[in-house]
Amino acid sequence: MSAQSSKALWPSLSMATSALFWGTAWYPLHRIGDAGISPSWSAVLIYVIPAVIAAPLILFRRRTIRSGGWPLLFVGLGVGACNALFAAALAWGEVGIIVLLFYLNPIWAAVMERVVLGTPIAKFRLVGIGVGILGMVALQGLSGRWPFPANLAEWMGLAAGFCWAVTLVASNLARGTTIVDQTSLQFVSAAAIALILVVVLGQSATMPSGGEIRIALPWVLATAGLWIVPAMALSLWAAARLAPAPASMLLMLEVIVAIASAAWLNGEAVGLNKLVGGGLILSATLVEAWGSARSNGKAAAATAAGSM
Repeated sequence: MSAQSSKALWPSLSMATSALFWGTAWYPLHRIGDAGISPSWSAVLIYVIPAVIAAPLILFRRRTIRSGGWPLLFVGLGVGACNALFAAALAWGEVGIIVLLFYLNPIWAAVMERVVLGTPIAKFRLVGIGVGILGMVALQGLSGRWPFPANLAEWMGLAAGFCWAVTLVASNLARGTTIVDQTSLQFVSAAAIALILVVVLGQSATMPSGGEIRIALPWVLATAGLWIVPAMALSLWAAARLAPAPASMLLMLEVIVAIASAAWLNGEAVGLNKLVGGGLILSATLVEAWGSARSNGKAAAATAAGSM
């Protein structure tokens, strides 16, 4: 095994493992719901524990965080909103469709890079956008729905992907900040945004009782400690050591894991809509990963040639 392959092995395994965690995170969320806790409150409970742990760290590092400015804040808020919306959507809706709608995020990232950073939309990204939109049309249309999200949970899954795109764009402007600060902010913002969802969705009246929390507590602790925190740590550690293209492709395992596990453990149908729509959406992500890798390779080659 070459030194380069060996160097990429552990980050690749870490990213693949994080995809297994993300792809099965719906399961403990559904068990929390079985205790009578609403989806938004489920999101609050799973993020309040890491948020309480992260809050003192934010206070201790407040000067460093303040120096990160708006880009760091948008990274924290973007990931936090993404996680809160995604958790509530998974607890509420059909797992396979929620995850696939989330993976339309390359579309929003390309558009936001054009608007915020002024980056031209390359031809390969236009192809990816078109394939992704066709995927959403197939995902919804082949199941007899209008070609857009059919309920609030699905809109939240789509919105989670948009928030992840915000994070990707903000990350380009927050390169000098640390993963520690980004992670601390995202846990606190996820808990805060989940609380906002409770109010906006009118679920404040269904605040969990002490008995419901006691029943759900083992799954709450498991979700936070055995799913969310390890998944976040593994994906952030691997993303810092892998090129974007292989990282994106490895993380797409989440879709396969989510659809397969939901079909096996939750009885969700794997219909033509998920096979065709999911295939197109994943193809759009692959187009984005391939095109980005090719563009980065050309830029690196041009830089190397110019330095000679």
